Amino acid sequence: MHGKQSLFFVLLCLLASPPVMARSIKCIDSKGITHYGDTIPPECANRPVTELDDKGVPAKENPADMTPDERRAMELEVQQEAAQAQQAKDVHRHDKALLGTYANEAEIDAARDRNVQQLSLALSNVESRLAAAKEKLGQYNAQADSFAKRNQPVPPDLAQSLSAVKQETADLEVERAQKQQDLAAMKEKFDADKQRYRELTQKQPAQ
Repeated sequence: MHGKQSLFFVLLCLLASPPVMARSIKCIDSKGITHYGDTIPPECANRPVTELDDKGVPAKENPADMTPDERRAMELEVQQEAAQAQQAKDVHRHDKALLGTYANEAEIDAARDRNVQQLSLALSNVESRLAAAKEKLGQYNAQADSFAKRNQPVPPDLAQSLSAVKQETADLEVERAQKQQDLAAMKEKFDADKQRYRELTQKQPAQ
């Protein structure tokens, strides 16, 4: 038990430091105001641009006479690195949460089963309401058909009820599809979390 706790402590320490930052762009406009970001602001359209590395240190100086294509290419490169850095940050945060939330894979399974039960109950409720709505729709359709066979107009109250139950049925169909998607997505998420947890806990800490 002590060894297992030590392993988790080491893993949490390894995850404690955040991932490195992405590169960024720095420029100074004609008024002497410094701008930072992943795009060149309009104020710096004809100004030199400095590319900063992941530590904020100037890495490359770009002249003011860059072509629009060159400026756009630089922006795209910086934006791509920013997206990669954000993805790494999200993975880091998720890994830390996994190790801080669960002590073993069995706890992940238990959490999954609780969520499956809750979503399954919600789905069952929607399916029951949908079945009742479809039964009512069948009854109203049969009544409307009986009037049509006698070449009589459908009474307004029946027409209104028929329209309402049709809408209710359509809404419940959409809700059922959404619940089914939520259930599948939740199972997939827990499967992915369990696999990632296994990868993290089976890694040997760096000596």
